[in-house]
Amino acid sequence: MKVRSFLAPVAVAALLATSVAACGSGSSASTDKPRVIATTTILGDLVSQVAGDSVEVEVLMPPGADPHEFEASVAQAARIRSASLVVANGLGLEERLEGTLEAASADGVTVYEVGPELDPQPMEEESGEHLEAEAGAEPEGHDHGEFDPHVWLDPDRMAMAAGLVATQLADATGLDPAPFQERAARYAADAIAAGQEADAILAAVPADQRLLVTNHDALGYFARRFNLTVLGTVIPGGSTLAEPSAADISALADALAATDVNAVFSENTVSPRLVEAVATEVGRNIIVVELFTDSLGEPGSGADTYAGLITTDATLVANGLLGR
Repeated sequence: MKVRSFLAPVAVAALLATSVAACGSGSSASTDKPRVIATTTILGDLVSQVAGDSVEVEVLMPPGADPHEFEASVAQAARIRSASLVVANGLGLEERLEGTLEAASADGVTVYEVGPELDPQPMEEESGEHLEAEAGAEPEGHDHGEFDPHVWLDPDRMAMAAGLVATQLADATGLDPAPFQERAARYAADAIAAGQEADAILAAVPADQRLLVTNHDALGYFARRFNLTVLGTVIPGGSTLAEPSAADISALADALAATDVNAVFSENTVSPRLVEAVATEVGRNIIVVELFTDSLGEPGSGADTYAGLITTDATLVANGLLGR
């Protein structure tokens, strides 16, 4: 278990607006409840549902924020240093939050990184073949390291995460663990059900069309869980902070031209410019479909909860690959 001492879509904006810094107590000055901070909207959904009303949950990132490049404000950094618990993904996902979390470490705040507990897979095994015309690594400073951090895109892994987070909540707050575990069991059941619904949705896609091309290498876990293949990614590696070359884009377009793929996939946290360039270069009609990958969607998007994200993405992928 990786626990380091350092520093839901429902009303995320309100949580951010109403959170008040409390000095050294780990609780909210406005409610006297323990304050727990989740880094991403996806973890915010998990923590909020498992924590219930006994804990004040704050989500650092708003819907649509890219976790690879998000930086905490001064006020957010202060709240992190006074939290009872911070729940982070880890595995290098929150690239520009690392300094803030390390600073909080000196203040004795516990950060629980859930990603390393969910059987993370090596990037090279999980992401399929990234088609590059020129050999080379990601630009220095933008390498996640050995493991793919996008573990939440497998609902079975997120079902596991619920119980782990419940244990951390009980340990950090000193509250009765039973309600946390009960809510975690419900969350896990919902995640598993969402995966089963996604299976049914994607069953309509023929085997020779189950190919994914997207902005960055985020869909490895999703592809493995739902029997899809990542043909390639526009941005090399698992971070959004790298840049492809013109040769990379051309090579990916050539690979697409040799298939019957009807769609390529953009993401709600990344500009579609590069993936649109690939689609244009193929020379036939290929649609660009936006998925919800590194963040939940806005309320009403269908992806404003974790379970909704999984089933909405499955529907978008199925419709896109089928040319609907």
